[in-house]
Amino acid sequence: MAFHIVVLAGGSGTRLWPLSRAAVPKHLLPLGPGDATLLRATVERVVPLGGSIHLVTATGQAAACLDALDGGGSSAVTVIAEPIARGTGPALGLAVHQIARTDPDAVIASVHADHWVGDEEAYRAAVLASAGWAVATDGLATVGLTPSAPATGLGYIALGEDQPPERWTQPSATGADPVLVAAAAALHAARAQGFVEKPDRERAEEFIRDGRHLWNLGLFAWTAGAFLAELAAADPGLDLVLRRVVEARASGDESLATRLYTGLVPLAVEPLLFERTSRLTVVRAHFEWSDLGTWADLAASRHSAADVDGNVSSGGAVLVGTRGCYVESRGGRMVAVVGAEGLAVIDTGDAVLVLPLEDAQRVRMVVDQLRDEGRDDLM
Repeated sequence: MAFHIVVLAGGSGTRLWPLSRAAVPKHLLPLGPGDATLLRATVERVVPLGGSIHLVTATGQAAACLDALDGGGSSAVTVIAEPIARGTGPALGLAVHQIARTDPDAVIASVHADHWVGDEEAYRAAVLASAGWAVATDGLATVGLTPSAPATGLGYIALGEDQPPERWTQPSATGADPVLVAAAAALHAARAQGFVEKPDRERAEEFIRDGRHLWNLGLFAWTAGAFLAELAAADPGLDLVLRRVVEARASGDESLATRLYTGLVPLAVEPLLFERTSRLTVVRAHFEWSDLGTWADLAASRHSAADVDGNVSSGGAVLVGTRGCYVESRGGRMVAVVGAEGLAVIDTGDAVLVLPLEDAQRVRMVVDQLRDEGRDDLM
């Protein structure tokens, strides 16, 4: 029952335009502390868990991802390439079928390559705890984060009946140190009662008060057998296609594998499996975290670098009489901001973005308009 970690490195992060683009997606950008890309930081974060690491990414991004990992554990990473992006449902289904082909008893955890984490030890304990509950229940598990604010842009998981802590089972081949194992075993867990996607503010505030709703981080774990059984029951057609993709690759027919996978409908794994199953356990975790989905999220993740007026800047910006602004200059030019409050100002050399941080979600509208105008040079 070997332990495997799947790192999902897909998507382009359009809400971080103009920095994140198709050629340089969010996970290949150095958006965390230091100069490491988010992908490399993620892989280095999970290496202490001791599992085999598999990188799921688009075929066209595989080389760039391995380059980003150079010196950061790339030799220990196996690439499972998607011919084309089809969402986390098919991506994880492909990964599980591929892993189960040689290890049908595998215990698998999945993490995202483009998230920021404040407390890495607490993060690792939560991932290990979810894997342990997958083993204990021969089912599926997820990590839920105690909400620190009434976030309306995130999904929530409702907690049901508590799981008896003595049922938790350490995955047998993680290689994790005893302190980490003890921290994982101590985390509270409960059965999942349901998912709520992006509630309004009033409901999000209620979730904080009731203490039984956690943020959905998209961190999951399962036994290979449980995942494949749930997949076959939920979408037997998808399950069959993914089996054929893996078989085609095993026989060397990449062309057939590509045709089969390209014909799939994009789908997230939550509605495909996790919102349907009755075999889901939720681990309650406590650590600083962000999916860095918007410029506002990125600014919040760098709060420790803010000046006395709450501004965060990089690239030699000059700020005069500004408050709560996020300024990033990567175009080699001096950027000056005067008398502004709550703005994001991003300069990449070929594009400049200025918007209120409270409207950060609307960057997608800019990207959509550029796409409609055929501005592939800016995409």
